[in-house]
Amino acid sequence: MRRVLLLATGLSLAGCGESPKPRQTDILEAMPNIPLPPDASYLSKEIGEEALKIRFRSVVDVDGVARYYRGVLGRDPWKLISDTPMQDGSVALYAEQKAGPPLWVTIRKAEDAPGSVVDLLGANTR
Repeated sequence: MRRVLLLATGLSLAGCGESPKPRQTDILEAMPNIPLPPDASYLSKEIGEEALKIRFRSVVDVDGVARYYRGVLGRDPWKLISDTPMQDGSVALYAEQKAGPPLWVTIRKAEDAPGSVVDLLGANTR
């Protein structure tokens, strides 16, 4: 009886192991040519299975950062596909590369300091 109890306990514990973690997007897969905002500092990141978002604060205002990204994303290897000014004063940009994942850029005024907050979103295309 004791052997049966030990075997049953062992089998139940084997089934209680940690389930594998979902695969997280690697920064080099989602953003291999990441153009960082001018005069920026890192704020945060969010990582998912298919995308990665990195948030920065720039001392440069929304218009200045938007001009910077229009210049960078308007040259090889990038192609600026969408440039949308929003009613709240933010700017949303979308760009694609010849050989690589696309990039979404959202620029908005920083609430608690001069400058802007920039979200860069890259997708894992593998």
